[in-house]
Amino acid sequence: MFKFNFSADNTAEAEEQPKVIQTEETWEKSKQIQFKDSSILQDILKNASTINLPNYPDCKYIDPSEIVDILLDSENETPVLKAEQNHLDLIPAVYEGGLKIWECTYDLLSYLSSEKIQLEGLKVLDLGCGSGILGIYSLSLGATCYFQDYNEDVLQYFTIPNVLVNNKGLLERSKFYSGDWESFANLIGDSLTEDEKFDYIFTSETLYNVQSYPKIHKVFKLLLKKSGKIYLAAKSFYFGVGGGIPYFKEYLDKNKVFKYLTVSEHSSGVKRAILEIKFI
Repeated sequence: MFKFNFSADNTAEAEEQPKVIQTEETWEKSKQIQFKDSSILQDILKNASTINLPNYPDCKYIDPSEIVDILLDSENETPVLKAEQNHLDLIPAVYEGGLKIWECTYDLLSYLSSEKIQLEGLKVLDLGCGSGILGIYSLSLGATCYFQDYNEDVLQYFTIPNVLVNNKGLLERSKFYSGDWESFANLIGDSLTEDEKFDYIFTSETLYNVQSYPKIHKVFKLLLKKSGKIYLAAKSFYFGVGGGIPYFKEYLDKNKVFKYLTVSEHSSGVKRAILEIKFI
């Protein structure tokens, strides 16, 4: 059985910072991604392991290394594969690190479990979802979940397979969107009434670039219910890419739309925290 260590404080990964390359930035427009069966998907689904999530002991998960190997064998030249082959976590506007689960995701899962956050019948957005583990946890508690990641390939070969190996029926309460956050906010925000907006937005390790803060702020502002809550987990500083918790707090203070409370902190290794964010 494959198990995550949810303390994450003593793992080597807790010291990691994203490896990034700079490029000319042309951001992908957001679009809804539909489930597509394929021989590649079927090969991926054969490689599921069981992981130990809080309140979901039999959750299944596809190891990203297995996905990379299968894509290599299929000669499917995707931006995700090229980045992974070059050991890069971030190529702005090309690949946004979706094939790796960073330690703050573990922090947020542990917090949601310990606080017994009730999600039955509610609507959740897993923003920057990557593996989709936060959304799958939400689905297991009875929520409806939208999964958003920049890369369509991450959704097709990582997020959706992770949902499928747990229970294909979960797809009925799931939607998937790729593309840029600002484009996503505009696409979804134009079609949702107040009652159709999200009760909760969960997001982890999405503060690594201060230039993205207006976009993530727009997602929060347009898509969260007035009574809703955001739980955001991130490092205090992202060296080399220029973001972190203090910078985002400053951004929130400046814009005067949301208030926030630090509900959890981890001081060993790279400092990390979880913010609870609500409308003022």
